[in-house]
Parts: sequence; C-alpha cells; structure tokens
Amino acid sequence: MSFGAHELMENPEAQEKLYKEILEVHEELQGEPVTYEILQKMPYMEMVVSEVLRKWPVALISDRSCTKDFEYESPETGERITIKKGEKLRISMCGIQRDPKYYENPDAFDPERFSVENKGKIEVGTYLPFGLGPRNCIGNRFALLEIKAFLYYLVRDYRLEVSPKTSQPLTLDPASMQLLPKGGFWLKCIPRKS
Repeated sequence: MSFGAHELMENPEAQEKLYKEILEVHEELQGEPVTYEILQKMPYMEMVVSEVLRKWPVALISDRSCTKDFEYESPETGERITIKKGEKLRISMCGIQRDPKYYENPDAFDPERFSVENKGKIEVGTYLPFGLGPRNCIGNRFALLEIKAFLYYLVRDYRLEVSPKTSQPLTLDPASMQLLPKGGFWLKCIPRKS
C-alpha cells in the first residue's frame, strides 16, 4: 500500500488518471461505500495495483522443491549445474519482475503494461506477486481488495505530493529482509476540495 502511494506521488499523471476513475465511481455510488464488486470493475485501478505489485512484490522470493533431477546449462558461462530431486530452489520475484528481458524499462512505473491491449504480451511466469500455481498466496484476493480500497479512499480524498523528507530516488534499506525504504515513506497528503 505504501509503495502504491509513493508511486502515485511520483507519477502525478497516473494519480490524476486514477482520481478521475475514482470520481466517476464515487458519483455513481451517491454516498454509498465502495464494494468489492465495484473495485473489481475499475480497470485503471487494476492496472495501477498490478504495476505496483510488479515493481514492489510483497514476497521477495518463492521457495520450490525440485521434483526430479534437472540439469541446467548457464547461457553466460556454459557451466552445467545439476539440481537433484528434493533440493530447494529460491526464485527471486524482483529478479524476474524487473528483468528487462521481460519488461521494457522495468524500473519505470507504467500501469499501461497491464492494459487490455498489453497484458496479453506479458510472458507467463514473469508476473508473480503472489506466487504461481497451487501453492500461491491463499490471501491474494483479500490483499488485492485491501490495496484497492486503501488507494480508492486515499486518492479520492487526498492529492499525494512530495514532502521535504521524501527520498528521491527511493533508497531501499539494505538491512531489511523485505522491500522497505531507508528512513521510511514520506509524502504530503493534500486534502482535495469536495
């Protein structure tokens, strides 16, 4: 959620586009609270959240057990490596989701990667914010609902701007086992006029 707020603060055009979508929905609701079903029907919100999770995945790694002996040859060195049945593998989510082989300009925040026209171009197995397959995160739908609801109300009520304490560019804390900025998240929340 914090990375989402930070990215919207740093990308005012994306923030404005999301705000316009939120305003349309808010007017249709006529004072009623937003629901799960309505959040699911917000295409730009979906694109923003997908891009936040691509750039800043919740889990840094995913563990898997090798189900049969497998021989791998490094394309760079030609070295052959044997992974034996039962050995554990660690897969870097950031490594895959920020690989320029799969995502053009991977460090840029670009929700359009997940537009209807573009999301079919994303190679299977390269977008893994909640893992993949039968052992993916059981709470992913709840997490998506929570992120979308948070951003809905935050962006509806506040314009997000750079604060004097904002770290630009964002510097990650090397002592953390998770993706966390050094010194925390800082941004200004300017109340929007009703």
